[in-house]
Amino acid sequence: MEDSTATILILEPDDALRETITLALRGLDYRVIIASDWMDALSFFQQQRPQVMLLAVLLPQMHGIDLLRFIKTQGWLEHTAVIVVSALGYPEIIQKATAAGAKDFLVKPFDVEVLIGKVRKLLAEMGSI
Repeated sequence: MEDSTATILILEPDDALRETITLALRGLDYRVIIASDWMDALSFFQQQRPQVMLLAVLLPQMHGIDLLRFIKTQGWLEHTAVIVVSALGYPEIIQKATAAGAKDFLVKPFDVEVLIGKVRKLLAEMGSI
């Protein structure tokens, strides 16, 4: 088990993938919050800043990169590292995500161990573990 109380916010519309990620991260003792949609994610950001956010690009009603841009304009990325997760691994999408404030990008499908490694790396860089 991981010695961590880091909070990770997940905004992923795919039920199976979201559940897989959630189980893996909770198994390492991370506090996992699941946002049901972009409004839920914004509400959580207003209440408490997660250390890491896993953000899908293709969301119902709003593009994930647009949401990331808005979060950045609010100054909420100061203490939150965002990993954008998408099947759209085109260089221009990755560049847009990075320009919007993403610290990393993960192309679907992916190995959960790769995701865990990226989360751990970001938390270590932030001094959260």
